[in-house]
Amino acid sequence: MFKVKFHLVIYRYEIILAAIILLLTGGIVVSSKDKAIDFTFRDPRYPYKIALSFDDGPHPDFTDRIVGILRENKVPATFFVVGRMALEYPQLVEELSVSGNEVEGHSYNHNNLTKFSEQQIIKDLNLTRGLIEDLSGKKSFFFRPPGGNYDLKVVKAAGSVGEEMVLWSVFPKDHEENDPKVIVDRVLKQAADGGVVLLHSGREPTLIALPVIIKELRERGYQFVSVMQLRSASPPNQYAWLKKGLEY
Repeated sequence: MFKVKFHLVIYRYEIILAAIILLLTGGIVVSSKDKAIDFTFRDPRYPYKIALSFDDGPHPDFTDRIVGILRENKVPATFFVVGRMALEYPQLVEELSVSGNEVEGHSYNHNNLTKFSEQQIIKDLNLTRGLIEDLSGKKSFFFRPPGGNYDLKVVKAAGSVGEEMVLWSVFPKDHEENDPKVIVDRVLKQAADGGVVLLHSGREPTLIALPVIIKELRERGYQFVSVMQLRSASPPNQYAWLKKGLEY
């Protein structure tokens, strides 16, 4: 009887020792996207990738504070700026670029581009793009239509000037929500690998929510990347932020 118990004890310790070795060598994944313990082989997509994007700026004070939060947390982001705002606050566009963020276009006057002719859209995109490149010293490759309003005419016009339309997959409605906790909860609920989060510059609730969003997504296994980095890692025409049927 003693020998049986002795062997059981030895066997139990062998199991514990084997588990420790697996943990140290990465054979067991102890954290995952859902914070659950996952005793399977590591998902080749891990860490999950997600891009933060900010519309409507730049805004005095708000843009500086957003950049500060991103810098403190070592997070890159993509800013879709309005041309007239960039012209009014050129130093902020330069700061965005110097800080390592992407600066892209959001039209010149934040108009509904579907109401424009194709030539007017081209003129608007070229004006905004040229302004961004002059102020940031870097080329612009993407644009986001104001309000998400677009049609085939808008997409074709963008393609003719070498810009790709970027929409989003996570929409917490922070432009109208005043409770930071609600904004955070919506982001976490909608977040998925390869997604693009749409946030807005110039909003205090967004600023309060941003550090929490970053912390919570990281704990769920997400790595923050720019839209360009996400675009480069995505299969052609399979972007979470591009609605189907209007590829160009």
